[in-house]
Amino acid sequence: MNAHTGYLLIADISGYTAYLTQSEMDHANPILRSLLEALVMQIGEPMHLWRMEGDAILAYSTEKEFPSGDTFLAICENLYQAFAARRLDIIQNTTCPCRACANVSGLDLKIMAHHGEFEQMQIGPMTDISGPDVILVHRMAKTDVKQVTGVQSYALFSQAAYEAMGIQTPLLEYETHFEHFGNVPMRVYDLAKAWEEHRASAAIFRVDDNVVYSFRHPLAAGPTVAWEFLTAPELKRRWMDMHSVSIETDGRIGPETRYHCVHELASFRYRITDWRPFGYFSTHILDPFNPHLAHAETYELIPTDEGVELFYRMGPLMDEKATHHPEEEKGLVEIYKGFWPHVLETLDEMVRQRA
Repeated sequence: MNAHTGYLLIADISGYTAYLTQSEMDHANPILRSLLEALVMQIGEPMHLWRMEGDAILAYSTEKEFPSGDTFLAICENLYQAFAARRLDIIQNTTCPCRACANVSGLDLKIMAHHGEFEQMQIGPMTDISGPDVILVHRMAKTDVKQVTGVQSYALFSQAAYEAMGIQTPLLEYETHFEHFGNVPMRVYDLAKAWEEHRASAAIFRVDDNVVYSFRHPLAAGPTVAWEFLTAPELKRRWMDMHSVSIETDGRIGPETRYHCVHELASFRYRITDWRPFGYFSTHILDPFNPHLAHAETYELIPTDEGVELFYRMGPLMDEKATHHPEEEKGLVEIYKGFWPHVLETLDEMVRQRA
């Protein structure tokens, strides 16, 4: 057996029992399978799919594998967004009057997460994990969070998980008593609210037209890990060979976060304009040699069999009156053509070292 410390996660479809007992099985089972499939598709490196238990999927990560608490919170958000989007798609694309199809809206998702110790066991072809902390995250599925907080679709983090994440996002405090564990403090995050905010800001600001420079580069890492390398200040400082990378934000990295990257040859300043973990983000970046000019850029992660492909696009260099400056743009593109291949070699090496 191997001992680990890391995150333990359960994504549980609530309303499952009532739905099954009141629905026609020939329609209910395909619907539930579709919803569970949407959840499973969100589990990837550095999370490991542990197993499925009827209406829930269970996953874990080891501490040495996991990048940051903000990334873990984004994984929880993406799980709910995938579930909610699939549920909405089912509702909007069925005209069947049966109870199974009519009652899909009554299904919801809750997520329980804990950070602690567990033993990893290999039993024949199966991998299992065990320990008191594994029991605790299961107990967290049976609480009165909804009644106490009024939050219907939630991620429930143990205090241990919340502290391990080290996030600045304010979460509701909650506490309950579990036999053998005593009073357990926890934090509650409203997933449905995050989903609505995501839908309200669903405009896509990607550089797809008028691309003046682009490249595609394979990375031997999953979308979550690759995303962390592209966005975490300390990691960016190392692989981009910067003296310093600082950010301006009152909370999590996301839309409107401003980066200041200082290189020995130039200083780069940019602002995030669109943010879709772990798919793509776009920025508005100032020309380091002509600060009155700027261009848009998009970093997109496309899953492959070996990891992801980084697809970078640069938009035209413009001034604040939207006037194109092709001569300055040509010079900047030449600088980028020399810069990117060099730093991508370093990124590849860091990804290999992590693996």
